[in-house]
Amino acid sequence: MIYSVILAGGSGKRFWPVSKEEEPKQLLSLIGDKPLIVQTKERALSISSPDKIKVVTTSLLAEKIESLGFNRENIIIEPKGMNTLYAIALSAAKLMRMDKDALMLILPSDHWIAGREEFVSTIKKGIDWAKRGNLITYGIVPTRPETGYGYIEKGEEVGNNVLKVKRFTEKPNIKKATDYLKSNNFLWNSGIFLWKPEVILEEIKRHQPHLSKEIESLQKSPTDENIRLLYENGQPISIDYGVLERSKKVLIVISEFKWDDVGAWTSLERILPTTEGGNIEEGNIFSINSHDNIFYAEEGIIVAKGLSKMIVVHTDKTTLIIPKSDAQEVKEIIHFLPDEYK
Repeated sequence: MIYSVILAGGSGKRFWPVSKEEEPKQLLSLIGDKPLIVQTKERALSISSPDKIKVVTTSLLAEKIESLGFNRENIIIEPKGMNTLYAIALSAAKLMRMDKDALMLILPSDHWIAGREEFVSTIKKGIDWAKRGNLITYGIVPTRPETGYGYIEKGEEVGNNVLKVKRFTEKPNIKKATDYLKSNNFLWNSGIFLWKPEVILEEIKRHQPHLSKEIESLQKSPTDENIRLLYENGQPISIDYGVLERSKKVLIVISEFKWDDVGAWTSLERILPTTEGGNIEEGNIFSINSHDNIFYAEEGIIVAKGLSKMIVVHTDKTTLIIPKSDAQEVKEIIHFLPDEYK
């Protein structure tokens, strides 16, 4: 039985000022007319029954997620955000007690995926391998020299579009990313995973031995106290760095669907249609002689003349104006703002 576990604790700071701590991007309708987390749930329904779709998030977001149609009993609350390793460990421990034969499909809540049939067929290619005790990650064929994604180098092929992993790599500079693209030996790391709960927990204990005691206690009884101890005694770390880059059990499935992690304002250019002038124009926009911009008006109207390669975002009380080339820096800028604007 496949349980879909949607990770929804992120803050989406690169989409400020629309995305904020109390209402991050996964809860917003940035692409299409439904919030990203709802789109993720609808994809998951092609894999899992409604009662087997779980969401891991913090108490700050739980009520809003519930208001979007998620059942409260299917929402797993983290004491605080500690990156993906902890969210996965917590949900794995809970699933083990629900269903000893469970497989857990890990889905980020804020990604864009096109092609429902391709998505389902790709996920299914990993099922038998996951049942055998492997950790399955789904890789995306690169279409550009992207510096904002992690990459996975292909290893030996063991099945139809299923490969061993030669190595994981950190986000590369533009030269490395270009070389990766030309080599045809690398895939983007999508952050979508499939495995047995007990296998991932054993691998966490093996590769993060300082958490072994807390993980074992959580496996025996995922009480509030044991959850608290895990989160208090560890340091934030991703499942990629903490386990997958070290494990010998990882296989990668080459994905057939179109994908984007919707990581910054410039992501919209790869997904949404543009005007004749190459602009993304969402909301009430009036532009003159402006080309290759991203205009997003949540409230009011944006009037622009003679702009090129800029991001302009307007909300009820905040306006962001920044060159597209600095899109990744939005996350850093907000550290300098008063709390009322963050």
